[in-house]
Amino acid sequence: MAARISAPSLGAASYQKPGTWTATISERWQRSDRHFVGDIEQEQREEEGSQVINNINVVDLSLSYAITKRFAATVSIPFQFATRQQKLRLNGVLQPRFETSASGLSDIKLLGTAWLLDPDHNTKQNISAGLGVKFPTGDKAAKDTFQVAQNGMLVPVVRNVDQSIQPGDGGWGMILDLYAFREVIPNVNLFLAGTYIAEPEATAGVVNGAGPTLMSVADSYLARGGVGYTFLPKYGLTVTLGGRMEGTPVRDLIGNSGGFRRPGFAVSIEPGLVLLKNGWSASVSAPVALYRNRGTSVLDEETARHGDAAFADYMLLFSIGKAF
Repeated sequence: MAARISAPSLGAASYQKPGTWTATISERWQRSDRHFVGDIEQEQREEEGSQVINNINVVDLSLSYAITKRFAATVSIPFQFATRQQKLRLNGVLQPRFETSASGLSDIKLLGTAWLLDPDHNTKQNISAGLGVKFPTGDKAAKDTFQVAQNGMLVPVVRNVDQSIQPGDGGWGMILDLYAFREVIPNVNLFLAGTYIAEPEATAGVVNGAGPTLMSVADSYLARGGVGYTFLPKYGLTVTLGGRMEGTPVRDLIGNSGGFRRPGFAVSIEPGLVLLKNGWSASVSAPVALYRNRGTSVLDEETARHGDAAFADYMLLFSIGKAF
């Protein structure tokens, strides 16, 4: 969900020359199959083979233009390819898995960023602030065929796919973005980055699965911080290690927080490798989850229940870009 898709956390190396463009393609893959209620893992789901398995792959195309040495604009166009496998019980017996899927254009983002300090005189430290818009361009009501228990039999029924694999969430969003770095010793940078997408709309106007509850339009956030060491300056190679926290809050920053949502967050350790050479940039990282927590939603509070959510053990993130 990060708005700042194409900016590796590499200190002054992140500066873009005025009047230039940077095109980037990024990919994010994760497999979510570990169920949690609060921070308690529901290990019995895996033991009996009833766990939901989400495979989500997001390919993001972004284009950034440096208006001046301090101001830049980036448009991000993501495409999602997702599947969800699950099992039903029929007469108390688990049935074979069936799969639903949803693919296509997700929600486009437009972000403007500004360096708060003059880049010409701040090669060792700086702070960037960003403001943007998330457009509801992704399909919020993608459908597929489900296996449903009726009269002691499994029958196919077409329904909206689960909220977790819908390409879009149906809402407009305001993007708040922050990035800061400081070179503490030669070739070693500390970095901090954060993105919050506030969505004031209450619901998407479509039901989750069989309904009748409408899907919530929820805020989302991502925070990262760590260190980067450029161990081969001649080849522009940097190794990074940091912490990562991302998720969906129980209550939104603005507006109503009702409807169906699975609030929660994951805290991960994120090792990575970045390459910068001759206008090219490439990065790869693999955040590994250390802590996961599925919060109690507003709907859960109203119905006196606490739903679960499936989390991933790790993710794979990759990007490659070219300045011109």
